[in-house]
Amino acid sequence: MSRSVRARPARDWLKGLWVVMSKAVRLVDTAQIVDEFTTSKPRVSAWSNDPDSGFPPVHHTEGRKKFWEYDKVAAFFASRTNAARTLPASVLEADQDKLLTKREASQLLGYKTTTVIDGYRRNRPGYFPEPDEDVDKPLWRRGTIVAWAKSRPGKGRRTSHPAKPATPLPDVDVDGDPDELLGTAHAAALLGYSSRASFSSALYQGLIPQLPDPDVPFTPGRGAKKLWKRSTLVAAARKRGTLPRPDEQDLVGAAQAAQILGYTDSTSFTSALYHGHLPDLTEPDAFEMRQGSDGPPQQRRWSRARVEELARRRTQAPDTEG
Repeated sequence: MSRSVRARPARDWLKGLWVVMSKAVRLVDTAQIVDEFTTSKPRVSAWSNDPDSGFPPVHHTEGRKKFWEYDKVAAFFASRTNAARTLPASVLEADQDKLLTKREASQLLGYKTTTVIDGYRRNRPGYFPEPDEDVDKPLWRRGTIVAWAKSRPGKGRRTSHPAKPATPLPDVDVDGDPDELLGTAHAAALLGYSSRASFSSALYQGLIPQLPDPDVPFTPGRGAKKLWKRSTLVAAARKRGTLPRPDEQDLVGAAQAAQILGYTDSTSFTSALYHGHLPDLTEPDAFEMRQGSDGPPQQRRWSRARVEELARRRTQAPDTEG
């Protein structure tokens, strides 16, 4: 005698299928999208409700909470990042190697004052390009600014409500257990970022070459975390210049290097460096990080012994800079 088997409801079957898929697909909700991609909940809602926005469809819902596939959301923001901006032909046809001051770069971008660029550099590390020259004052090649203007991300959130303050980053003991695993908040603090979101954005865009892949194999999924050993993060911070090197050398800046090498001032030294007359000093020995908007955040530094050795060699060789 055969037994009748009760058919499994389609709803239960679909739920089981979703559970299996979720193990292989990283899902994010609105709050996670806002945190990682520095946007706002109203914008996510507007994109999701607009069939022409290009925003990915909802993967599934739990009550009133919506979930999307992380990879598709990331691709959406990447496409916005790569959307070209239109610049006047006069700008595109001008000398792309000409160095621009911060005020000139602001004018090229249509900003009325330099405070916009100051804010980018102070609050969003990795968002605005580093100066091509940064000795006495930051200078960018016109081509650097044009390339950024064509590919920069959107203008960000617009809301009449004050933004929710970011969670303070932790204080990190650089002398702690070198093998202890630390997450993105600790990484952001050590590498000079103002928030975990700005660090995650820079990491996704490949703007932190000093930081290797996580020490723990990372498998995308809900609740997955990127983890690095403390020693890995400290080493990356030293390379990036946000932490001093343990073997602190007698370092000199552009003004002192100019004096040692016989230049009239740091500007003439920088010009010689830019034009390739000082190939031995193209790569600095370290960077000194500066906080705030007064001047560039990174100042190049060279070993005094290295500069003095070059000066000795130059006195024994004919002048070739003419």
